[in-house]
Amino acid sequence: MEKRVEDLLQELLYRVEGAHAAAIGNLEGLLVEGVKRRRVDLEAAIAEHAALLRQARAAYASALGSPTLQELWVGASPVVGYARMLGKELFLLLLLSPEANLGQARLQAARVGSALGEVTGWLT
Repeated sequence: MEKRVEDLLQELLYRVEGAHAAAIGNLEGLLVEGVKRRRVDLEAAIAEHAALLRQARAAYASALGSPTLQELWVGASPVVGYARMLGKELFLLLLLSPEANLGQARLQAARVGSALGEVTGWLT
């Protein structure tokens, strides 16, 4: 049985203890797909993280000569945001509790990111 994008995002929530939501968005701030365990405004979260990713990419390009941004982590309370780029325009967003294991989130997000590319062909 072929996996769907929603199935992969649900699997990510299952594998990362403390994950509240997982979503795919684009750098224009639009929600592509998302799943959640808790009440979260995914459209707003994607829009805000897209703005942060654009700003971080521009800052790293101009100040450090590194235009390729791969990950962004925003520590807050009661929600932590972890974004991982999926190609040039799409990103995977995980919203986590502050107690969640960031290493596990990064590992599972990388695994799901690869699987998303295989399932959708978006990243090619």
